[in-house]
Amino acid sequence: MSQLPLPNFIEVAQTLERDDLVRIYSSDGLTPINERVDLELKYTDLLITTAEFNRKLVSYQGNKRVTFHSWLKYKEGFSAELVENLLDKFRVASGQTILDPFAGSGTTLLVAQGRGVNAVGIDVLPICHVVWNAKAQYRQFDVQTLHNIKEWVSSNSPKGGSSFPHIPITASAFSEEHERKLMGYKEYVDGLDLDAATRNLLQLVFMSILEDISFTRKDGQYLRWDTRSKKAQHRDRRRVEKGMNPYRKFTKSLILDVESALVDALDRIIRDIEQVKDAPVLDSKQQLIAGTVLEILPKQPSEQFDAVITSPPYCNRYDYTRTYALELAFLGLSHEDIVRLRQEQLSCTVENRSKLDQLNAFYSEIGREGDFSEITHVIDQNKALQEVFSVIESRAERGDLNNKGVVQMVRGYFTELAFVIYELFRTAKPGASIAIVNDNVRYGGEIIPVDLIMTDLASAFGFNPIIIYSLQQRKGNSSQQMGKYGREALRKSITIWKKPDSNPEHSMEAN
Repeated sequence: MSQLPLPNFIEVAQTLERDDLVRIYSSDGLTPINERVDLELKYTDLLITTAEFNRKLVSYQGNKRVTFHSWLKYKEGFSAELVENLLDKFRVASGQTILDPFAGSGTTLLVAQGRGVNAVGIDVLPICHVVWNAKAQYRQFDVQTLHNIKEWVSSNSPKGGSSFPHIPITASAFSEEHERKLMGYKEYVDGLDLDAATRNLLQLVFMSILEDISFTRKDGQYLRWDTRSKKAQHRDRRRVEKGMNPYRKFTKSLILDVESALVDALDRIIRDIEQVKDAPVLDSKQQLIAGTVLEILPKQPSEQFDAVITSPPYCNRYDYTRTYALELAFLGLSHEDIVRLRQEQLSCTVENRSKLDQLNAFYSEIGREGDFSEITHVIDQNKALQEVFSVIESRAERGDLNNKGVVQMVRGYFTELAFVIYELFRTAKPGASIAIVNDNVRYGGEIIPVDLIMTDLASAFGFNPIIIYSLQQRKGNSSQQMGKYGREALRKSITIWKKPDSNPEHSMEAN
């Protein structure tokens, strides 16, 4: 692994003094801030604001029209262009192996496949595995079969159709006509003589249109419901009966017809497959492992990955099991299944319970009690992190949080992330580079420097912090927080670390 180049377009190196940082972190002067300010000063030389990366690259926006990557709108993912950029920076070559422990829709794995790079991904959400299996097997699909299905859909309107396998959170997501047509088309496909790969692809096709044909829209922490849906109408009636104002009206600009949505999705997939059918096949292997990263990664062999490119769930209360409830229900998951999935994810919702006892038992089971103790010791000794835990608890006691579950979420998030970072160090080869995309957050006026806390934990486990790219477009705060504590733009960052090279002559420097 060679030296990591600095960004092509450096705009501003952070030069904030202590007084500036004190002003930024002191929302109302009621809680300690010194440890977070010291952490900012500790890594200030690594913080670089750059125009080389932007919000489009670190989100799904960059994949909207990219071959294969656009098959499912996975809003929490990052772009293929970002992965290409980082693989170039890390000089990852054909035959080497990279890891994405939060693989999502498989962007990292698919880019690796196109470059002849081996890749391992991990993800707990079943929808991610349907998406990846479809993308990975694109050469197995018979395009004529897909054309025939598209033609049937475009010329037939099914009269029957069973009910959608709703769970409580998805009830009344579709109009009666849309649900009948959706399930009618599914029954037609289910009756065809198809191989397993094509059936999986068609599952993806149906999943890809669910939001577009429904009364819902993905909106971070939840599904937003169109005012025309029975759920929204019932909810507002109950509020009015209690003497409360109804929710602010939301009307989707467009709800697609089922047949046209299916035809468009099949068209896009057929076009992509035909576009690359003659492209050379590069010898490499990609694997997406199902399960929680907290139990899958510790079982991986040591020192096997040449690089890591990933983006964990952010500490922002966004609940994937709610925003992707339609897709999960379509795959047959029950309400109980989804509650279990929510707990298995890295803690990022107010409903997550502590996994520390579970992790303790797991590390004992695999004979690594010493590693568990080392990780928890680093967590306990990290002054900035302990300050964050303390001030968030203080804000909850003062009534400054709109949900007290934020306390357990923040504690669980960083505790579990510390275990992941430790395992990244163990499984990375000497000289491996690590890139992690994440957002800083703010609760009850308290700024949490996620990028710096991650970097400080990584340093304690043995990584060399190299650079922290900060995007020029920063993240705002909620209107409630701005009104009470003032507006402070939060960093969106790409942190870069390196595992020390076993050969000091080839070590990577920051400059």
